[in-house]
Amino acid sequence: MSYKRTIPFGLAIMFFCIATFASWYEGSELVDNSFEWKHTAVFTSWIHDGEVERGNISQLDYFVYSIKFKPIFPIIMMVSSIYMVFAIGQKLLQRGIRQNIFNSILGVILLTGAGLISGSQTSGAKVFMMSQLLIGTLLIGLAVFHHFRKVQLD
Repeated sequence: MSYKRTIPFGLAIMFFCIATFASWYEGSELVDNSFEWKHTAVFTSWIHDGEVERGNISQLDYFVYSIKFKPIFPIIMMVSSIYMVFAIGQKLLQRGIRQNIFNSILGVILLTGAGLISGSQTSGAKVFMMSQLLIGTLLIGLAVFHHFRKVQLD
């Protein structure tokens, strides 16, 4: 693998790790905001049959809280992880229809995720949703562009 691909991939890993830690730290404020437990501690509610207490809040709920109220680091996490998946897909798949399908599937997953959080009323979740919509649309657009460019060249 060349340095042109190794360095950006290494930076993506570094950004992902730092953003994950920062999101987890910022989301830990959920423990102190008991009025948010009902709406934000969704994983804890699933695990403990709706009973949420200070001591049993799931670590995944920290990320939900971070997405809803402080979305900068979750967005960095999402972008860096999508870049890593995209780069691995570009490396493993041959150019052509397989890469286009891979990019389209990745875009559809992001658009589906945006649809799942579209009902949230918080501004942070809306920013996160818009970033998912943007990146998902760009990935699908990239796949369509490469498909029609290949068809036009053939």
